Amino acid sequence: MSASTIKTLAYLPNLCNAQALWRVLAGTLLLAAILALGVATSLVDFLLKLGLHSLFAAWVVFSSLLTICLVNRFYHPTSVKAATIIIVAIVLFFTLAASLMGLLAMHGQSPNKQLIDIIFFFVKNLITSLGITLLLLRYFYIQNQWEASVEADSSAKYEALQSRMRPHFLFNSLNTVAHLVHKDPEQAEEAILDLADIMRTTLDRRTRISLQEELDVTMRYLRMEGLRLGKRRLTVVWDMDRNTLPFDMPILPLILQPLVENAIYHGIQPRKDGGTLGISLYDAGPELIVSVTNPLPPENANAHQKGNHIAQENMKNRLKLAYGDRANLQIQKTPQQYRVSFSIPKE
Repeated sequence: MSASTIKTLAYLPNLCNAQALWRVLAGTLLLAAILALGVATSLVDFLLKLGLHSLFAAWVVFSSLLTICLVNRFYHPTSVKAATIIIVAIVLFFTLAASLMGLLAMHGQSPNKQLIDIIFFFVKNLITSLGITLLLLRYFYIQNQWEASVEADSSAKYEALQSRMRPHFLFNSLNTVAHLVHKDPEQAEEAILDLADIMRTTLDRRTRISLQEELDVTMRYLRMEGLRLGKRRLTVVWDMDRNTLPFDMPILPLILQPLVENAIYHGIQPRKDGGTLGISLYDAGPELIVSVTNPLPPENANAHQKGNHIAQENMKNRLKLAYGDRANLQIQKTPQQYRVSFSIPKE
């Protein structure tokens, strides 16, 4: 889970890191300036009240924030209502404590302060703090609901895109097995085992698998296609450094295999003599770069064999849903080759 999606006490954003503390500090100073500006009668009075309001607000905000983060480490509320009560109680407690310290500090200046004025001072601070806290909590709650809605919508779209690949993949695999049953039963049995492992991956509900798992699925598929097309028609050239590749890196499931399948179906299968399939994986530091290269189909191939870019569009949509603008898919076509490459960030 990324830092941006970690929640504090049910629905607050991740407030327990250095970046969040700097943002809170900036917001606190801005709030103090607004409050001071609203009651100041002169520039000198504004600067004085700005200092007092900044000290008061900073003490309340940071004390509350540190306490909320401490509570979040040991207790996770099961409901929004419970989380809201905890947060409000913490903020009001430190508001009351800061008000008491402020009153004691001002006692030397106004030793004869009336009881009604003291009560008004406490009530004013508590109501102001409560109002600001409830407004912020309402904002964070709506933001959290919106993020949950976007995530659910993206997940549904992702699953729909992934499910579109399964029939085409399954039919091709079954045809491969059917072709081998009478020709070579032992190889057919191995192909069935490979198919079972591949289908287990396609039915996996995980949104991420390791790079090693994806490579295993792709290699099983290539073994099946090698049996169907023959070694003379299908040559696979791998370009990857096993000593540097991050095999435990989490990636989208079925992100490489469909492109390999597409390259074989549209680029190699229509050719009488077959061709060479190139698969390259390169560790580029903050990202992984993958490319699949295949020869172009002959000029007399039908439109379906030449391809309609459905697989590439499907992959582009999946990458966008999973990684946003951090992923990049490119298609390069030369007179001899067709190349699909993409880069994904390391998570």
